[in-house]
Amino acid sequence: MKNKLVLLLLLFLFLNNLFILPVKAELNSNVELDLKNRYVITTNYNLDYQELNHPVVNYAKNIKGVYINFWTLSHKKKREDIIEAINGSNLNAIVVDVKDIRGNTPFVSSSINSINYNLNKSKFKDLISKWQKKGIYVIGRLPVFKDYALANQFKEYSLKYLINTDDGSVIVNSKKWTNPYSQKVWNYNIAIAEKMAELGLDEIQFDYVRFPTLSTESKLTIKPNKNSSRSDAIVGFLKEAKKRLGKYNLIISADLFGLTTTVEGDLGIGQDITRIAKHVDYISPMIYPSHYSKGMYGIKNPAASPYQIIANSLEDAKNKLSSDANKIRPWLQDFSLYHSYTKKEIEAQIKAVEDKELSSWLLWNPRSIYTIEALISNDKEGDV
Repeated sequence: MKNKLVLLLLLFLFLNNLFILPVKAELNSNVELDLKNRYVITTNYNLDYQELNHPVVNYAKNIKGVYINFWTLSHKKKREDIIEAINGSNLNAIVVDVKDIRGNTPFVSSSINSINYNLNKSKFKDLISKWQKKGIYVIGRLPVFKDYALANQFKEYSLKYLINTDDGSVIVNSKKWTNPYSQKVWNYNIAIAEKMAELGLDEIQFDYVRFPTLSTESKLTIKPNKNSSRSDAIVGFLKEAKKRLGKYNLIISADLFGLTTTVEGDLGIGQDITRIAKHVDYISPMIYPSHYSKGMYGIKNPAASPYQIIANSLEDAKNKLSSDANKIRPWLQDFSLYHSYTKKEIEAQIKAVEDKELSSWLLWNPRSIYTIEALISNDKEGDV
């Protein structure tokens, strides 16, 4: 009788899905499972375990950030005011300098030129971690080939100009630009990026990844390289940087001239947007309306027409890039030049980005003073 009751109980549990058969452990408890084996893949749910290694990849798709210069970053009160504003707005990212165009690298030891901005390597690492815990995505901006210190202190690394004279061409060293053809210059900048990556940055953003612009009246010409075009040099650097930084869990991006979205070729500065997009995770064209000349896109006053300029530029960029269009993350303008920029102009630019179905943008103000009221949604305002 007792055996019959046990059998009936087992049958009841089985029929009600309460009976779980024990599974024999085949693995040694001391052996750590490979990440791939930790997740079950079924016909209905396929978990891409590779993406779990890089959560920053998904977060980077919806970035709304502002630039913080050296001066603001190195002063606690100014720095904390910016972070507080970010926490109370729609912003979720900051772009901080890890080198400036003068060659200053305040967060790492440099054999070139170093200025103490009250932030050492350890403190900067702590700040990055603190910001990330607040949900802030941290981008390190690194101007590459415009580097006064490197160009002046090491002539072999400077860009060479030619001046045509009656007696032939004279070679002149640039005092501001390093040589984009030089792999030693590449290595110097990539080494700084590697040091920054070790501090835990989410992204390295390469700026001034180009040759200088020269006016039509200039007597100077850039000394050519018979083995490489300017576009080849810029793409070569980005390919090498991507390769060397591949061991770090971070995103690679590049700042480009705004006109690269519209004008064919490389603008004579090596920036061919279609080629560059193949070797970075994001491209950030600087489409500041105030930087466009009168009549661009048929617009009489581009600075006063921010929506139209941004919309036209992004439409051109999407058409150019096709399958790489999802890599566009434009720089927008939050400064006044030829036209006063207020909440209205900032909102117009952001709306243009959204209307072109792009989810990320960055705001530039060289003084790091922003129109925060343009960046607060109704939900945020209701929480105040």
